[in-house]
Amino acid sequence: MTAQSVILPLPSDHARFIVIRLKNLSVDELKHQLKNLISERNRLITQHPNDQVKTGIAFGPETWSKLYKNSPQDFKQLEVEQGSFNMPVLPGDVFIHIASQRTDICFALSQAFFHGIREKVEVLEERTCFRYLDGRDLTGFIDGTENPQFKEDRAETTLLSSEHGVFADGTFVFAQRYVHDLEKWQRLKVDAQERVIGRTKLESIELDDDVKPENAHISRTVVEDEEGEELEILRHSLPYGDGHGEQGLYFVAYTKELSRIDAMLKRMFGTSGDGIHDRLLHFVTPVDGAYYFAPSEHLLAEVLA
Repeated sequence: MTAQSVILPLPSDHARFIVIRLKNLSVDELKHQLKNLISERNRLITQHPNDQVKTGIAFGPETWSKLYKNSPQDFKQLEVEQGSFNMPVLPGDVFIHIASQRTDICFALSQAFFHGIREKVEVLEERTCFRYLDGRDLTGFIDGTENPQFKEDRAETTLLSSEHGVFADGTFVFAQRYVHDLEKWQRLKVDAQERVIGRTKLESIELDDDVKPENAHISRTVVEDEEGEELEILRHSLPYGDGHGEQGLYFVAYTKELSRIDAMLKRMFGTSGDGIHDRLLHFVTPVDGAYYFAPSEHLLAEVLA
């Protein structure tokens, strides 16, 4: 497999998510900066082999069309959801996922990418994220419980197959930042929080069907095919925030089929046709969102050459 290095391993403790628009940066200049980023990553891997230094680089549909003559099947931009709650879309040209066991290494890689181009790009997002306690969201619940754990299963969930030709081992990316209203959330008793999520708070055990509400978070985010098999996605989400400022979750999912994300979002925001929305949206608010394509390491090298 030649998937980009951040995708298949289990998440590191620290990450930095960057979304930019090119503004005055040319495509050739973009390629140069991304090659600098990869070169710096490789240098840091050599110097710090135990710190799980990884990166992922993905592109919005318009930018990808400038970089390569063809696009993977069904690659598109995210659409706005306007239902019980509204979901905005804020498309970027480039999405960069940096991960490591050390926050200073994440910073160094961001610094390497932006060196010399700060005035030429519009930064839609640069979010410093961290593993919270034992892998929990700031709501106190374990995040990503349903993620496939073994590398083969993670690859099956995320990577395009050989049938996709040159796009094989690439993957689609969904990135969306949520702001949490933790004061409102913390006014709920634990049993009420558990009914909102659909799991126990301490052990992350799914509630029985006769107890779990149909508008619980996991009830709305699980998508199944016609045979009742769950259509999995691979989450790399991490919390962010300051004690005095915004606090929330930067949601990142990798998938081989964007239709899985489409279906999940419709179920969450109440546009799937059954009139039900995700009750967690009473406590968390999406502020952006977009789709990207992350080519394989091999295709990325070809594009940047």
